[in-house]
Amino acid sequence: MIQLLTAATRMLITLSNNPNWKNELLYNAPPVLWFGNSKSEKPKVLTMGANPSRAEFLQDNKNIAKQKISNGQQPTYLSNKRFYHLNNGQSFTSIINNNNLQTSILDSYDRYFKVNPYRKWFGINKMNSYNVEGVLRGLDASYYDIDSKYRACHIDIIPFTTISDFNQIQNMIASTLLNNGWGKPIVDDLIDYFNPEVILIFGLANFNNFCKYFKVSPGSKKTWKSCNGKGKCDYWTPCYGQYKIIGLSTNLGNPIGFDSRGLNDLGCYLNTVLLNSKCP
Repeated sequence: MIQLLTAATRMLITLSNNPNWKNELLYNAPPVLWFGNSKSEKPKVLTMGANPSRAEFLQDNKNIAKQKISNGQQPTYLSNKRFYHLNNGQSFTSIINNNNLQTSILDSYDRYFKVNPYRKWFGINKMNSYNVEGVLRGLDASYYDIDSKYRACHIDIIPFTTISDFNQIQNMIASTLLNNGWGKPIVDDLIDYFNPEVILIFGLANFNNFCKYFKVSPGSKKTWKSCNGKGKCDYWTPCYGQYKIIGLSTNLGNPIGFDSRGLNDLGCYLNTVLLNSKCP
């Protein structure tokens, strides 16, 4: 994993010298390769999004952060850190040259859900959780240390935190990181590292981007609707090599139209999809 971290960091250094990227990057934020306990002995469920949110590092919201940067100031970082922050005197180059720093960064990925996870997006540690965790519980999985069959971890299509939302700078991301195939080998290595039972990709834009840049045929669309709770979404079940994919039209970080019962119902239903599907 150190090799992946250094490869991502070298690209981060390249981006920091690109005028189009200069005001999008957080210079105290290392690459984020994954979220969650990769060392758990449980079989894995891997969730996938677009890129790490600025809320993983910043106290400021997007508008305040952009205003500070335009005034030549640094945005305000979280005091209760979710991941390792580069300290005074450390730079992206320090990551490449310092083995202890590399270990600290990798360890912060594994401790993420034990320290200060972004609960408004991932969900909280309880049975009737909302957001992503709500669906995971129906899958008999969790990001947290509970009695579940599967341990859930999270990765993103690109490992770099940006101030703007992914969809606002998608063309820039595509032209520098995706159209040239740079990001695919890192994601492939992460998927092989986790060797998940299933990869859950949520949000139609994220699923479409994965299919486009990873050369996956989505297959036929199916629709699911909760019988008892609130919730409805489309889903797809392609394969990515040996790995099963479930793509959801709903962004589980902000599952509009769902209640917690509907999210759990969706997870229970997807569990039957998981158990009954196979890839070559």
